[in-house]
Amino acid sequence: MPKTPEQYDDIRKQKKQLIMDTALELFAENGFHATSISQIAKKADISKGLSYNYFESKNEILQEIMEHGFNEIYDNLDINHDGILTEEEFTFFIRQNFKLVNENMQHWKLFFSLLLQPKVSATFATMYEEKAGPIIEMLYQFIVSAGSRDPENDLMAVSAMIEGAFLYLVAAPDVFPAKKMEQAVIDNCLKIIRN
Repeated sequence: MPKTPEQYDDIRKQKKQLIMDTALELFAENGFHATSISQIAKKADISKGLSYNYFESKNEILQEIMEHGFNEIYDNLDINHDGILTEEEFTFFIRQNFKLVNENMQHWKLFFSLLLQPKVSATFATMYEEKAGPIIEMLYQFIVSAGSRDPENDLMAVSAMIEGAFLYLVAAPDVFPAKKMEQAVIDNCLKIIRN
């Protein structure tokens, strides 16, 4: 029986995800520049030619990995998409991202280790600057509306605390219990904002 267009689309998505997952693992282990498309294809058990049906280059794979990670984290920020962040949405954002990291710890460990590579971090910084403007503005407005007396510094402190907690979670998950750290991050972010 021939496959339906939906089945072909599913197969295509699965292959693309396989390439991205394999590339992420190799980029994190060997470094982005030391990893070739041939190595990715071999480890994914597909032909090099087939990999080019999905991605033109390893730079394109890297871009997609970074964009996917960025979107996965920030899609939880403004749930009703009204451009206004509430305390409930802020709390939901932190809780959902702790859950996201906990559910796929190995993926996020690889993702963060990839971002720490110097040339990759420069690429990510450029992408982050382009995409994060509305997110940063929304966080800033939330901090202002919550009564912050120093919104710019509070934005830096809150961002650093959240990002640091996620890095800590993947780098040393046994040091602090995840649920306790999650609640501490929420409580302390709100304390910073309100004071």
